[in-house]
Order: sequence, then structure tokens, then C-alpha cells
Amino acid sequence: MNDFNIKSQTHILVVDDYLDNLTLLTMILNNLGYQVRQANSGKTALKAIEQMLPDLILLDIQMPGVDGYSCCQQLKTNPKTQDIPIIFLSASNNAADKLKGFEVGGEDYITKPFLLEEVVARVEKQLILKWQKNQLKQELKYRKKIEKKLLESQQILTQILNTCPDGIAVLKFIPSRPHKPAYFYCTFINSVMENLLKPNQKRLINPKILKNSLDIFDSSLFDYFSEVVKTGHPFEQDLYYENSEIKAWYSVKAIPHGQGILIIVRDITDRKQCELILHQTNDFLYQQATTDNLTQISNRRAFDVYLKQEWKRAKREELSIALIMIDIDYFKLYNDHYGHEAGDRCLYTVAQTIRQAVKRPSDFVARYGGEEFAVILPNTERIGAETVANSIQKAIHDLQLPHAQSPISSYITLSIGISIQIPTSEDFIILIQTADHALYEAKHQGRDRIQSWSELLE
Repeated sequence: MNDFNIKSQTHILVVDDYLDNLTLLTMILNNLGYQVRQANSGKTALKAIEQMLPDLILLDIQMPGVDGYSCCQQLKTNPKTQDIPIIFLSASNNAADKLKGFEVGGEDYITKPFLLEEVVARVEKQLILKWQKNQLKQELKYRKKIEKKLLESQQILTQILNTCPDGIAVLKFIPSRPHKPAYFYCTFINSVMENLLKPNQKRLINPKILKNSLDIFDSSLFDYFSEVVKTGHPFEQDLYYENSEIKAWYSVKAIPHGQGILIIVRDITDRKQCELILHQTNDFLYQQATTDNLTQISNRRAFDVYLKQEWKRAKREELSIALIMIDIDYFKLYNDHYGHEAGDRCLYTVAQTIRQAVKRPSDFVARYGGEEFAVILPNTERIGAETVANSIQKAIHDLQLPHAQSPISSYITLSIGISIQIPTSEDFIILIQTADHALYEAKHQGRDRIQSWSELLE
């Protein structure tokens, strides 16, 4: 309050019917830098206050007409003037007079004749108190405004969280202590999460969420959540959840939040169902793309993919790989005699018989083209390949499919060529060429026989 600019903006009203007192007080306060107005009666003072509100009033008690007590009472009952501090001036040192002054609303009481230092001290004290009260009011007003905005924000946030399709919860982490395990406790949960947790709410939504509390979802979930708190790294995983009312897939995300975690749970059942349908569709399309429609075994495209894959594996592991090429003897004569429908049935029967004769899951049977078939045998040497070839040929012989036009037999027969290689390059064409050459030799030597490429080299 010692700042000159502040004092020059401070207005003090001095009310006294005694001119000497008015003059003296005005001079003192003017010298201190205050703006001072004068009034010689209570009635005049009230009019002056109506024209401009002062920051402080020095008010004499004993005045004709409206005395100081009455004037003070009127001012304190008026909302516009009730906060103006009033210092009574009186020649009476009577305790009852002082008490009455405080009862009607006065803030202070100075006895005449007054000491100048006392007047200055009491004036400045009341002005400081008023300034502090004004500051407090402004702060309270500001706080109320902020609190209102905060309340509105909280209401909006609560509405958003409760209408959000995701389940949301806030868990605070309490580290382990001697003889007491670590735990979480829930500080917030929205309505979606509440509905999700039924009928497990009583078990889960309580001050302490222990490790076994989360076993209803996943036995490792507590450890995952604890790790988020320790490392600050988010956690996300798809979980299947089931209770008496719900069977669904959920995406569970946990992110660091203060001394705990914020959990967001989203229903992804529809997405999972779409993924399943897409996966099934892709499987179906893949099967369609890699299956020969007529024989229902793998087609040439699938053969090329699988042979390339197994050739690379054999080269990497320095293993042998065998290829069996199979051709139905005199199939054109069969078609010409029995018709194409019978020919298609024959191809299907032969293909399925070959597939059944090949036992290992890693072995691969495909229709190579026309009446020609191929069998890929990973990690197989000559004896193993010849054993498989013999099993195939025997199975076809056992079928005894009639072939009246065959020059070599009354039944369907096969010519078979075998090649076994240990890959030394990326190109697997050598395996196909040598197997095909062995097949050609089997046909050239009279058909209905098995020919190995390695035998041709001996």
C-alpha cells in the first residue's frame, strides 16, 4: 500500500462536522498521496457516496441530523456500500460507544484527539485488509469459474466415457510389501466395463484386485499389467472372454496412467468373425487355385510351389529329394474307346489311388498334366522312392480297371520314372528333366514298368 500510484487511485471520504478535523485529516491523507473528499454531515456523506463509492470512510459519530451510527447502518445494509470499510472518529473513549460502533458495522475506532501516526496506521491497515478481501473475492470468483468449467468438463468426460462403446477402467498399482502381495485397485470404471464384468463385478471391482482376480480372463494378465507399470510400455492383446451372458472376443489395451494403468477393452467379436470368414474364404480360394478340379488332388501350380520349397530345403540341409513321374499307358486309346466321361472317371480313380498309396504327410501328389501325375518325396533316397513307386503300381494293378484297347494288358497300367537328386543349385529343373527322361525310358522299354534315372547311369 506504499506504492504512490496505488494511493493516488485510492479515494477516502472524511466525514466530520468539525472543520478543523476535516482540514487536518484531509491534509494528512493528501500528503500521503490519497484522493480525499469531505463531508460535514451524515446526510451529505450519504449523497457523496451515491455519486462515487470511496475505498474507505473516516466517520465522526456525533453529528447533527444523521449521526455516525445511523449513517454506518444505512451503508452496511446497502449491497453496493456494505463492503466499504468504516473507521469511526469519536471524542468518547467509552467502551459502550466503541462496542456500538463495531455492532453497527464499523471496522475500527479512533479516539479524539487522535495521533497522526495512529490515523495513518489504521487507515493503511483497513485499506490493506480491503485490498486483500478484494483479492480473495477475485480469487474465489476465479476458482468458482474454474471449478464450474472443471465440473462441466468432468460431466462431459463422464458422459463420453459412459457412452463410449469401449470398456474403460483405471487401476492404481500398489507394490508388494513384506508379507503382502502387490495388487491393483479400481479408481474408475465406466458402464460398458461394468456390464462386461457381470456377474464377476463383486469379485473384481473392489479395493484390492489380486493376481487371482484376473484369472477369469487370463492367468498372465496381472503380470502383464504389472509390467506396464514397471516399464511404462503399453500392453495389447486379443482375449476371448466368456461368462453366463457373454461369449466374445475383446482387444485389451493397458497404458501407463499415473501410478497405475488405464485399461481400454474393445469388443472385436465382429472383427474376429470377419477374420475367420476371410481366413476360410482364403483357404477355400487357395484350395480352388491349387486343386485340380477333375481329380481333386493338387494341380501343376501347387506342384511347382511345393517342389521349389522342398528343393531349397534339401539344398540347405544337403538332403536327397526324389521325384516320381507317372503316366497312364495308352490313355488316348482308353478315351477313344470308352468315351471322355469314362476317361475322366478313370483319371479321378487313378489320382485318388496314387494319393492313398503315398503315406507320409510330407510327400506330395499332383496332377502334372493330361494323364500324367507326379509325386514329390522330400528326404528320400533310391530305395524309398522305388518302394513308393512299387506301392503305386501294385495299387493300380489291384484295381483291375478294364482297358480293352491296351496292347500290353487288359487293365489300366502305369509307366513310372524316378529321379533322386541332392541339390547343388537353385534350379530344380534338373530333377524334372531326369525324372521325365526315366519315364520316357520306361515307356520305350515296353511300359507298365518302373525306371530309375540312376539305373540309366549305371
